[in-house]
Amino acid sequence: MNKFSEQDKKAMIFLKNNLQNDFFDKIMPIISAAANAGLIWILTACIMGLSDKYKKTSKILIKALLISTFVCNIVLKPFFGRIRPFDALDDVESKIKKPKDPSFPSGHTMASFVAAMVIFCASPLLGVCAFILAFLIALSRLYLLVHYPADVIAGSWLGACIGALSVFRFGKGD
Repeated sequence: MNKFSEQDKKAMIFLKNNLQNDFFDKIMPIISAAANAGLIWILTACIMGLSDKYKKTSKILIKALLISTFVCNIVLKPFFGRIRPFDALDDVESKIKKPKDPSFPSGHTMASFVAAMVIFCASPLLGVCAFILAFLIALSRLYLLVHYPADVIAGSWLGACIGALSVFRFGKGD
């Protein structure tokens, strides 16, 4: 894990020193905030629930988001207790209000990939759009210096798995 942690630290310092700019400084907080508390995905599930075609998908999405929240915030974050980059690295300051919970895995990313996978299974076209947004949310968490790359990679992988398993488990019958 030390080698992985060293790579994460190097990536954060590279990002801070080479990729930040005024345009992204304005847009990334907005993209990130859309996923606060899973809001964009809860809203998406509610909108989908208004359609007969996607009512079942809406129910699966809500269940998958609840499972994801439990796994991420109740099980994994307390277990790993990873310190966020802005607390662990010199000269790395968050570009948004500092989250107080541990860094690993990224909850914003996990919820986003849960939602994207569930939506993709119901509608590949809508799912591709959801995956693009999920990717942008994950990228925003790195850009804003609140997560390491490993946090985002784990969040995306776990989220996609929870999404797929939820479709498999809850997609049978009503």
